[in-house]
Amino acid sequence: MIRYLNYFYLLIAIIIWGLAPSIVKIVLEKLDPIPFLFLRFLVVVIFLAPLFYKIFKKMKLTLYDWKNIIIYSVLSQTSLILFFVAMDYTTATDAIILTLSAPLITIAAGHYFFRDKLNLLKEIGIFISTLGTLLVVIEPLLTNNSENSPSERIFGNFLLILFHIVASLWVIYSKFLFGENSILLVKLFKKIGLRLHKKKYPVYEINMLSFLVALFTIFPLLFWDFGKYISQISSLETTEILGIFYMGIFSSAVAYILYTKAQAKLSVTEVSIFTYISPIFALPASYLILNEIPSNYSYIGIAIIILGLFVAEKSPKS
Repeated sequence: MIRYLNYFYLLIAIIIWGLAPSIVKIVLEKLDPIPFLFLRFLVVVIFLAPLFYKIFKKMKLTLYDWKNIIIYSVLSQTSLILFFVAMDYTTATDAIILTLSAPLITIAAGHYFFRDKLNLLKEIGIFISTLGTLLVVIEPLLTNNSENSPSERIFGNFLLILFHIVASLWVIYSKFLFGENSILLVKLFKKIGLRLHKKKYPVYEINMLSFLVALFTIFPLLFWDFGKYISQISSLETTEILGIFYMGIFSSAVAYILYTKAQAKLSVTEVSIFTYISPIFALPASYLILNEIPSNYSYIGIAIIILGLFVAEKSPKS
């Protein structure tokens, strides 16, 4: 019974996140990515304020701890600026499809940084999915069924791939922070002037604090074009305000809490399966909300990516 309850938690989180690309596109029509992301984090921080009080009371954080938390937060939350900027250039449909490539990007990163073994099936699966991902990225050159130009969509799609690469780096850093060694990761961060240190932190609390840190890291970016951003915020209408609250409360706080609860009780494979079925909810949402229809090349790309995922999951040690 508890397992099925965690399935339900995971399903709700996947549905909430499935709607997110379409909601983001709607808000971006009136609001630039930076103020949008700032307002999203502001909403979630206010919503979770009582929780932050309990966390600070429970945890005695030093400057050493804050350095670790800031790195963790920038990789996990502040990096969303790549996703939001990408959504200003590409379609929600492309974003949904390219999300399917994220698990295999993480597998490849794990192999590089932690020498996780890749057998032949995983290597073939990653190769196949890479081909499908490339097809989706360059699909705008083959069709022109979007308000954005082909070059804009390709730029947005590359930003989405970059976002998923940074997200995989967050997963790798999390593994390092919570126990696993990686000489390559230490060297990578040393090149940018950061010395990594490990310490066992409560995962749930650190994830919640990442929202707070993200708010403060995004805030200085508002001064990039402060007058314009303030003007946009002051002229927001009900639709955009509801979209911001959806992204702040549901897509951030509610979905993340449910996902974290389920992830702690279910296997990696079970969680992955739910991730792979997310387009079942996300693609109809992009059609109903934005009237976006995937092209034939997009469907071919989806099929190739899913085939690669299937081959990789057939690995005996997946």
